[in-house]
Amino acid sequence: MNQEIKQILCAVRAGPESRAAVTKAIDLALENEAKLTFFYVMDVEFLGKASISRTKSGIYEELREMGNFTMLILCDRAERRGVKNVNFILREGNVRKQMRQIAIDTHAELMVIGQPTRSPTANIFKMEEMEAFTDELSREGNLKVMIVPQGT
Repeated sequence: MNQEIKQILCAVRAGPESRAAVTKAIDLALENEAKLTFFYVMDVEFLGKASISRTKSGIYEELREMGNFTMLILCDRAERRGVKNVNFILREGNVRKQMRQIAIDTHAELMVIGQPTRSPTANIFKMEEMEAFTDELSREGNLKVMIVPQGT
């Protein structure tokens, strides 16, 4: 990479595609002595279509607790590998909008994300639209986006 990397963002999802992305982000943070920020976006808008007995705010509260726990584990993992400056961000709302905003807010030079997998469950991103979104994200956030395939 030509540009100096001072801060790396790593998108975390609740699936196996995050494992390779997390490992790659930690490796890059160590190579570049960069700050590493993990982030997770919670979006429960799909619940508007379901009949459930819990409120959205109650579900967000539970997701926030799980997200905090997961992020603390990832930060600990990065620190144990030697990353000196690591933190995390949790956000609520539309995943695409929040990814854009996090890129803009942090001024990071690189965002690492896991490649969507073809699976029976719904992905936020379809494989065929991922390139267009990451190109847009690169422009709007003024950063490079690295897509890491699962299992690398």
